[in-house]
Amino acid sequence: MICGRRQEKGQAVVDTITQEGGEAVYHFMDITATESIDKLMADTAEQFGKIDILVNNAANVGLKDGRVDELTLEMWDAIFQSDLRGTFYATKCVLPYMQKNGGGSIINIGSMASCGGDLGSTAYACAKAGVDLLTQSTALQYGKDNIRCNCVRPGLIVTPQNEAYVPQALKDIFLSNIMVNRYGCPEDIGHMCVYMASDESAYVTGQIVNVDGGMNSHVPTVAQFKELNSRTW
Repeated sequence: MICGRRQEKGQAVVDTITQEGGEAVYHFMDITATESIDKLMADTAEQFGKIDILVNNAANVGLKDGRVDELTLEMWDAIFQSDLRGTFYATKCVLPYMQKNGGGSIINIGSMASCGGDLGSTAYACAKAGVDLLTQSTALQYGKDNIRCNCVRPGLIVTPQNEAYVPQALKDIFLSNIMVNRYGCPEDIGHMCVYMASDESAYVTGQIVNVDGGMNSHVPTVAQFKELNSRTW
């Protein structure tokens, strides 16, 4: 079930899947509207007979997000509504379906913005940090029902759609901290989600997995020392 607010883009994904021999359907959903999420769950269960997997991927990066003193309550609430409240409600709604099945896998898409403090994007980072803890709480509370919950944190993902909008200076900063000498691509996140959804990860739950080329696995000074061609001070 491919869901979102933009039917044209959703249908394009459906067409790609069906051309490859898979089965897919587009369903409208607005992550900020609880009735929309309720309808998605009910229609999915009716069409496919059950719900085994939920991927909480919908989110909003507020263009007006910034420092604490710059944020209004309206900006804060708008980002939390889509990025944390929506993820919570979709998870809450799917649990009865998975309990009826005898299990399932919930995959939350987090962000490396939740790894530490930053100069801006305060509301987004705080909302995604909430997703991290929601992941662990869900895994703990419903593991007895054979329901797993994990979080995938993407690094910098460059796509044909966003590449023109990612400044070169930003790419250079990220690349100086990435260990594998390339940016991420959508397939990198997709492969991890497929693993988390499959029975191959049956003993994996409550995990927050960085898929970031190793960016968050080293001390903060590595990029500067690399420029100096030095291993230490």
